[in-house]
Amino acid sequence: MQENHENDEPSDTSVTKFGGNSVDLPSADHLFTAPSRPIQAFSFLAILIGGLCGGLIGYAFTDLQCSDSCSDLSGISAIIGALVGAGGVGIVSILVLRAVTEWRTKSDGDSK
Repeated sequence: MQENHENDEPSDTSVTKFGGNSVDLPSADHLFTAPSRPIQAFSFLAILIGGLCGGLIGYAFTDLQCSDSCSDLSGISAIIGALVGAGGVGIVSILVLRAVTEWRTKSDGDSK
């Protein structure tokens, strides 16, 4: 006895169903290339150093302005400085990693 498979999903992988609509996706001409591990490690190290420097600047800025013992305020300023420093370096690092990835992908495509 044969079964009717009219309602089965199509086996074509280029058609994607979302909410009942099918969309034909273009084929990718290149694969995504992630930055190499040494570049990622250097980026992570740069974020840590940026956070450390931001924390030191925040602590020193508050400590120099206090005449009494302001260890709590200096500690809070160090944490805020570390977050701002690490966040800023993290944003720049992400932008650099994306640019390097795009540059490597385009240069690989030109060599074909």
